[in-house]
Amino acid sequence: MKKALVAAAVAGAFAAPYAMAADGPSVGIYMAEALTFGDTTTTNGNAVTKQDSDRVSDGGGNRLMFSWTDTLNNGMTLHVYQSFGNLANSEGQFGQNNVRNRNTHIGLSGDFGSIRMGTNEHFIEGDAIIDGYGADWGTGGEGLNHMTLGQTGFAFVRRDSNSVWWNSNDYNGLTFRAAYIGGPAADAANRADPEGMQIGVKYSSGAFSVGYNQGSYDDYAADGANDATTGVAGSEVEANQFNAAYDFGSFSMKATMIDMEQTNHAGAGTGFAARGYSVNITMPVSGGRVIANIGSISDQDQTVGGATTALNDSGRESFDIGYQHDFSANTYGFVRYDSREDGINFDAVAGGTESENVMLGIVFSY
Repeated sequence: MKKALVAAAVAGAFAAPYAMAADGPSVGIYMAEALTFGDTTTTNGNAVTKQDSDRVSDGGGNRLMFSWTDTLNNGMTLHVYQSFGNLANSEGQFGQNNVRNRNTHIGLSGDFGSIRMGTNEHFIEGDAIIDGYGADWGTGGEGLNHMTLGQTGFAFVRRDSNSVWWNSNDYNGLTFRAAYIGGPAADAANRADPEGMQIGVKYSSGAFSVGYNQGSYDDYAADGANDATTGVAGSEVEANQFNAAYDFGSFSMKATMIDMEQTNHAGAGTGFAARGYSVNITMPVSGGRVIANIGSISDQDQTVGGATTALNDSGRESFDIGYQHDFSANTYGFVRYDSREDGINFDAVAGGTESENVMLGIVFSY
């Protein structure tokens, strides 16, 4: 029934007359590179290993973006978006022909808000990008670094395909969002039928904003892969996310918190749960801004045979601090230090890890 209602809504939205005039395309580019000096230390019992990680690293996926709009003769607007990632990568991916689709979707907007379909990084992920670097470096206190159940590898940092989503218009600062994420056909071996859903509400007034999002994914693989052959029938992952921000003038503060739970992991009835959070403080200074972030994932609760216990030393602690200097409206340079520590039982990798990085970088966004 749920899938039928979604299909009917999409069919109605796209019953539009002929287009009048197309605008675009609008082209954007994002490039971020940094000299990184760092190391990672792994401790497993009495064995301690240290690995240097000095390198030139990119910002998590340099990309080229195209967007088009088309005004229809019934007052609605058609939107098309296409984004390609991994345009270049200083760690070797450039030579591996890894230019690939990142996000792509098409949809309509009007008095009903907007409805689109395709592939997208949905709002549970987008609302956690609070760190001032677009969450692109991934080793410090940014929000996206603290939205995963480490033992299972299930992350709410997702690029969901087979999606249909709706954003409302703004009602005196109040907005609503919803997304349905389908999956491939059920595999005969396990009858898994992957599907997901996100809903959200946000209120903004002047310098203050607050929001709540809820997401759930059923029958996906233990690590969240959208693959019917590895999907687990009866598995469920849920998350509740709270976000808040306030601009005090001399500095601004943003925070995100997520409560995550996975049940019937790998079809064995085992479950995991954890809470993650991140806090950002940004202070404008002459020529740029100082940015600091802290983040954490709590020790995970593990459920086996109906009994729930804390999994000791299974959390993550992270922070970073840096300065961004504006060279133009589209370019800034930065220096940043970040640190992260994963407990020995955070994930399935043997041993706990600690990493430190110093970065000198430049970012161009147009």
